[in-house]
Amino acid sequence: MKHVSIVSWRILICTLLLFSAEYVAGQTLASPSASFSEQTSYPVNAGRDVIYYFCGTSGHQTGSLTARSSGAQVTFVWDKYTITSGSFSFYSNDTGIESTVSGLADGCYRVSFRENGIDQQFRAWVINTSVIPKAAITDSNCQSFNLLGTVTGSNYGYADLTTNQPVSVDPKYKYIWESNSVLMATIQNPVINPPPAINTVYNFQVTDRAGCSERTQVTYESIVPMAKFSWKTSQPPVPQFTNPEAPLEVQFVNESVNADVDKYEWMLFKEKTEIEKEAKSGAKVDSIMDIIYLENPTYTYNHTGSYMVKLVAARQSPGYTCRDTFYMKDYIVIDTSLVKVAPAFTPNGDGVNDVLTIRTRSLLSLDFQVFNRWGKIVHHYRKIGFIPGDSEFATWDGKINGKLASPGVYFYVVDAEGRDGKRRRKKGFVEMIW
Repeated sequence: MKHVSIVSWRILICTLLLFSAEYVAGQTLASPSASFSEQTSYPVNAGRDVIYYFCGTSGHQTGSLTARSSGAQVTFVWDKYTITSGSFSFYSNDTGIESTVSGLADGCYRVSFRENGIDQQFRAWVINTSVIPKAAITDSNCQSFNLLGTVTGSNYGYADLTTNQPVSVDPKYKYIWESNSVLMATIQNPVINPPPAINTVYNFQVTDRAGCSERTQVTYESIVPMAKFSWKTSQPPVPQFTNPEAPLEVQFVNESVNADVDKYEWMLFKEKTEIEKEAKSGAKVDSIMDIIYLENPTYTYNHTGSYMVKLVAARQSPGYTCRDTFYMKDYIVIDTSLVKVAPAFTPNGDGVNDVLTIRTRSLLSLDFQVFNRWGKIVHHYRKIGFIPGDSEFATWDGKINGKLASPGVYFYVVDAEGRDGKRRRKKGFVEMIW
């Protein structure tokens, strides 16, 4: 018994070594053209087979398997497993050192051949995968809309070769939503909030567990506006001052997108400190100074201060009127009042400091008088409803009745009312040199 046992073990070991050597020498079943491969996980069958996935369009049959001997001419016999009968049946045969079957439908394929007196047999599953994504827009309103992604594809599955029990394989779909090459979401059905104010194309890409991927797209037809504006003024800048002066005419430049031209509402707020005073007093605050319903309005600010402006843009669609609001980043700041008289001037005609200038900012009225040493008025300018350009007319060229006055010291008096409500009074001396 002991001798027989030793002999049996030797035969078994030799057989295993022979099988291993011949397998390593090149006996294989593989698919170089497969997109992806993994092993089966049978519920009952103890074996493990390879599943080969082939990416393609719907209904394609591009599966391909290649069997090889270790170098000898053999006859390859191919069988296909039929799930309905639960058994293998003849598919094709071929002679050579290699055999390839292609155009394969989904299923399990078995190849058998005899080499060097030993029977060899290999199995593999073929799954022709296809990914068919669809994209749609749903629940579109003023606040948001849904991107609805659906996907259909192949039957990802196989069967236990012992029990013929179906085994489902999770496609493990991965989703990507992009717009203008910007990643928007990686879930199947994202909500876009807020919606864009322009028609926007959304690309939907689906990838399955085998790496098979397809894309589609859907266009969002925007029903929402985007309010935006800037402002400008034709008042020439003065290098010494950062802010413009009153009265200030402002042209509002409408830069809104996707809004109806007859549905703009400009809300011009009262001066900032005035609103704050009302709030501190405990009274009900009415912060709106004026409302304009034009597309590109022009407005004149007659008083100094800091002013905020709000634009509401609207777009009307069936069932909705969507609105958007835009506030300026910074206030429109208008300079406080100022009166300043030059200390001297030289009316010698050289083009430099030839007139007595009076620098003003944001005045409502101005009374400017210049007296000689005997108290006689030699220059007088008075204006109610003063505007920035009037400073040019308030200057004195040093002449009395068309003749150049005598050089020397003169006395001036300024009485002005600022557009900030302040009284600006100033007295002083000015020297005329020539």
